[in-house]
Amino acid sequence: MGVVMKVRIPTCYDKPGTTQIVQLTQQVDSHISVILPTVHEVDLFRCFCPVFLHSQMLWELVLLGEPIVVMAPSPSESSETVLALVNCISPLKYFSDFRPYFTIHDSEFKEYTTRTQAPPSVILGVTNPFFAKTLQHWPHIIRIGDLKPAGEIPKQVKVKKLKNLKTLDSKPGVYTSYKPYLNRDEEIIKQLQKKHTEVEIVDLVLKLKNKLLQADREHLPVKPDTMEKLRTHIDAIILALPEDLQGILFKTGMM
Repeated sequence: MGVVMKVRIPTCYDKPGTTQIVQLTQQVDSHISVILPTVHEVDLFRCFCPVFLHSQMLWELVLLGEPIVVMAPSPSESSETVLALVNCISPLKYFSDFRPYFTIHDSEFKEYTTRTQAPPSVILGVTNPFFAKTLQHWPHIIRIGDLKPAGEIPKQVKVKKLKNLKTLDSKPGVYTSYKPYLNRDEEIIKQLQKKHTEVEIVDLVLKLKNKLLQADREHLPVKPDTMEKLRTHIDAIILALPEDLQGILFKTGMM
């Protein structure tokens, strides 16, 4: 209540990364207006796997407006990762250009692939293996493999030198010679991983609850002993969670 939202869906004629939203009138305070790059809520933890340990360095690169290439196996994974990079500096706004899914047919293709000038301040998301060669001169390249299911933490990889980037290599990793200004805070990384894991556990417990309710409603052929064991295991998982998360499950009728 009391909030005015003005939404404009981009057209095929709009340049990605720009906005054509009409300025608010004087009746509305301009300092409270917020322009969102996307209405889609991006899962940063999932998108940055398996380079999550380098998220602080990625944050620096985005904050400095460095040219970044994201190489992913599909347009959806490319787009999600680019949007995750743009959103990782929130509440600060990313003022450079970003292309969640860049192809060889885009009008800036020659500009971005030329080696006669430095790459522009833009984040590109690509899937075509051809770009592994044509964009090899870019200073920061992030290779993303298939995104893992929620709650699964893949093996973390070290930062690699750009000279080690192979054209046909599909292994995930961060290829850059950049030296971060800030030291990586291992404690923050551990806290983020722990909190994310706990939230995923709550999500899993809620899904199990729905399965149990479905089994009761539809009289599925599940032995009573099996159902009781499942409930016992769920109770043990819930009691191992922090009190605030236990409270969430309590409100949903799990306890």
